[in-house]
Amino acid sequence: MVRVFLAETAGPFVVTCGGGFHIEAESGAVVTRSNTSSTITVGAAGKSLQILLSPQGSAAAVEGEAYITPFRSGSLVYAGVTYGGRILVQAGESNKLRLINVVPLEVYLEGVLPHEMGDPGPDGFAALEAQAVAARTYAMKRIEARAGEAFDVYASVQDQLYRGMTGTNRLASGAVRETRGMVLMYDERLASTYYCATCGGHTSDIRPVWPRREPGAYLRGVLDRAPGERESFCSGARNFRWSYAFTGRELGRILRRTIPSELGIPADRVGSLVDVRIAERSESGRVRKLEIVTSQGTYGAEADRIRWVLALDPDRGTILPSTMFELRKEMRDGRLAFITVMGGGNGHGVGMCQNGAIEMARRGYPYDAILSHYYPGTKLVRRY
Repeated sequence: MVRVFLAETAGPFVVTCGGGFHIEAESGAVVTRSNTSSTITVGAAGKSLQILLSPQGSAAAVEGEAYITPFRSGSLVYAGVTYGGRILVQAGESNKLRLINVVPLEVYLEGVLPHEMGDPGPDGFAALEAQAVAARTYAMKRIEARAGEAFDVYASVQDQLYRGMTGTNRLASGAVRETRGMVLMYDERLASTYYCATCGGHTSDIRPVWPRREPGAYLRGVLDRAPGERESFCSGARNFRWSYAFTGRELGRILRRTIPSELGIPADRVGSLVDVRIAERSESGRVRKLEIVTSQGTYGAEADRIRWVLALDPDRGTILPSTMFELRKEMRDGRLAFITVMGGGNGHGVGMCQNGAIEMARRGYPYDAILSHYYPGTKLVRRY
């Protein structure tokens, strides 16, 4: 089982159940049940959960936490998304409520694959199998690491994008079933199976991207192409190459927003933009350190944080696609007047390149070969 964090709410929330269900306390005692479809409204009063069923009109109270469990033919819907398994509700501080989907791992994966890789078609099935193994390994490593915490994974890109049973499809579910229990191991431990959308032609070593995370020989950058070929597997992807242009004034406005939030520099110390320059690169060609020169000083952004500092649209949360880029600049009177950021790839670049994996599958590579390419030295093992 995996515990998936769905949301934390400051007020009551609503779950609809399309069939019979019961609600039980932490002790296992059933506090209320229904044999018909219901709308379940849950609020909090301190550490007490206040539960109201409609149209029945019945109410119940539970201390601490409660499980909403549908009968075999039932389903649970929260915020327009249908979930398998059951929903755990926990009362927190300041009358806040935490919602956690407790679901079998294989069912969870069926809700991850369509949203992490999409539908590459039947000729991309091996890529879906590789994605299933990577996502399963990732989740199991999180389950181990967060054993003493309230939940194992977030339902967002903070871990893996998960939408319950909404959007599941035959191909993705088939890939999960075909690889059931298969994980990647390295040195007798679960591997850290990071992945990104498009590597841009070369995956990245983990160390320049996330210096504080556990490194591994299998997380060093690799060329994303077949031996003897010049074309990258992911060269057909939409963000394989990209370009964004700004006036110095436009970029200055963005940096006055992002430098305080991302680098912790007080807003009144940012100053006006003078120049932007690349100070250091990694072996994969990604920018490892970016220097931003302003009228108040020089500030450094490092590793993957650069993507948030050079945000394309801070209001929408749109960040730079990757740190694999070059700068083309025009200076006037010693200040940046115009800049073009030309780059490649989409994502952090560590581990499996999803678009590269899809192309490998279409060329006939089986899923174990795809995994070996992106996580060299790992071992494929059936854990259950």
